Amino acid sequence: MNATELLASPLLEGSSDWQMRYGERLALEGVLASLEPRLAIEIGTAQGGSLRRIAFHSEEVHSFDIAPEIKGLESELPNVHAHVGDSVVLVPEFLSGLEEEGREVDFALVDGDHSAAGVRRDAEALLASEACRRTVLIFHDAANDDVRAGLEAVRFQDSARVAYANLDFMPGYLVADPVRHLEIWNGLAIVLLDADRQKPTIEEFDFFDSALVLRQARERAQARSEDIEAAPGDRRGRAVALASGTLLGLAAGLAAARASR
Repeated sequence: MNATELLASPLLEGSSDWQMRYGERLALEGVLASLEPRLAIEIGTAQGGSLRRIAFHSEEVHSFDIAPEIKGLESELPNVHAHVGDSVVLVPEFLSGLEEEGREVDFALVDGDHSAAGVRRDAEALLASEACRRTVLIFHDAANDDVRAGLEAVRFQDSARVAYANLDFMPGYLVADPVRHLEIWNGLAIVLLDADRQKPTIEEFDFFDSALVLRQARERAQARSEDIEAAPGDRRGRAVALASGTLLGLAAGLAAARASR
């Protein structure tokens, strides 16, 4: 595939079916193309943008969502089985069935309940299952305050099954539009499970937690926003001024924190 074909692909065209930004879609595609999963699951399907890509690369897919409309995707995607209901109940039951059959999940995308408790429940259900001994987990909206709190509460680093965990696989965004102004959304976390791995957990150091950086940027932006809004100029100009001032202050704070180590 060349750039022209990529631009015309479902990753960048037909974007109304997606809840992910372009960079997230491309990152997800890279993981799926590398894995080519035999069995994949998705928790939280919405319009099916990511599900279509999972189905394209996988032999068998199970989708979980509270919206009954996802059943309509089964006719379009013959290798997809849609499960309608609460993932808190359905996912553990499904995983238990796989365990009894001696089957394993190769890939799971979690993008369902965005409360901290809901994210933690979904993550811990996957982490505890014998059907997820060698599984790649992706969590969407990992930078969001509630989602991040749920992920951090899981403490992946303490699980012997976790070979690698990066909650900033794809950093999130501080939203600039008026509807969700200064909310933090998007971002992908990745967790690699290998219950039989004998080597130490893969770790990376010497970088700032991007979700923390975004929260600090939001605090500084909120402190400056009233002054910027009162200033003359167009909306874009005010937004640029807000971002510039916020980033300068944030950079100074981060530099000071690094110097104090």
